[in-house]
Amino acid sequence: MKMYVGAKELRLVGKAWEIRHTLRKLSRGAGRPDDKSLEKFLARRS
Repeated sequence: MKMYVGAKELRLVGKAWEIRHTLRKLSRGAGRPDDKSLEKFLARRS
């Protein structure tokens, strides 16, 4: 599975189960529910 992170985008390439697993893992790592937005995730990654 590959994950490409840009300034305003997140692209996941892989099988459906790999993408679901990665999204769940990212969601668990976000912590509080208000920190789960894609915008906040991308801001931390770049």
